[in-house]
Amino acid sequence: MRLVLAGGGTGGHFFPCLAVIQKLIDAGHEVLYLGSVNGIEARKRNLIPVECVLLNVKGVRGKGFKGILNGALLLEACRRAINVIRNFKPGRLVLFGGYASLPLGLSGALLKVPTLLHEQNSVPGKTNLFLSRFAKKVMVAYRSAEKFFSNTAFTGVPVREEVLKARRDKALLREHILRIVGFSPGKKTLLVLGGSQGALWINETLKKAVKHLKEVADKVQVVHISGEGKSAGLEEAYKKAGITAVVLPFYAKVWELYALADAVVSRAGAVAVAEIALFGIPALFIPYPFAVDDHQYSNVKDIEKAKGCLLHRQEELTPQALATAVKSLLFDIMLAKRLSENIKKFAVPDATERVVREILHG
Repeated sequence: MRLVLAGGGTGGHFFPCLAVIQKLIDAGHEVLYLGSVNGIEARKRNLIPVECVLLNVKGVRGKGFKGILNGALLLEACRRAINVIRNFKPGRLVLFGGYASLPLGLSGALLKVPTLLHEQNSVPGKTNLFLSRFAKKVMVAYRSAEKFFSNTAFTGVPVREEVLKARRDKALLREHILRIVGFSPGKKTLLVLGGSQGALWINETLKKAVKHLKEVADKVQVVHISGEGKSAGLEEAYKKAGITAVVLPFYAKVWELYALADAVVSRAGAVAVAEIALFGIPALFIPYPFAVDDHQYSNVKDIEKAKGCLLHRQEELTPQALATAVKSLLFDIMLAKRLSENIKKFAVPDATERVVREILHG
């Protein structure tokens, strides 16, 4: 079957789309990817294993005069998407969210091409809510999202095969990565993630929090993914606290770090939550407070209710409180065991296969 998939803007849309693309081409289907020149897909184009078309399209909602200009870009993007559909002649369109999903969805509705959506978050975005009226089915990653749509299938968040392989080979991979980064197998490893864009608030608060970790400095090592241009002062702060740390702006093979981690401090984007659940890592989630409709908080609220994670809004966390939470995750054995066991219950290891089945047969 010929298929056009769209999903990007952020890693939360892009990486699930990539996982499904790989599974489809492995099964012999012909896939074309549609994205935006303004999203993560433009910067990570080398990761896309199929022909891709990148449209000049941005968000329109709440932009004022810029929204009018972006609306003009949307019209041009729709024209290009129509041409893509007419030339490629796909049997179906599959939309994962992001800037390019709207023009492709509108074009698909106009040309009457069967369309499926995937909603990664517990609270759907406005684009998917709008496009759902034209969609054959909406695949959801959270049961709590089902109430927003009329025809749904629960799939979970698709993850790449590399992530699943790392989970299967966790012990061997951990030993390998420990050697590469020069970490000690006898220390606890903390992983700090801010999503594909990094998290400046987490970075700045941890710089102040590390002084409260000095009493465990000889037992802790940290891998901190800071985001591009957001790492200023981090290495120096860890060094002053006597903590061995590796600070990186971005790490493409994040699954290697999951295999390494004894605990994680993370934003609560859908992909990060899904992958952390797969590995069963004791986690402190700090949702991005300006996420649309507060969806990051909703992504992990049910996990927290099930005692599967620690969950705090960033305004609740002083540097000292953050340090205390980190020490609990790393050194409270009973807490870590409970969190690990309970978050695993939210994992959907076959999510990618579920999505592919819905695309082909749903």
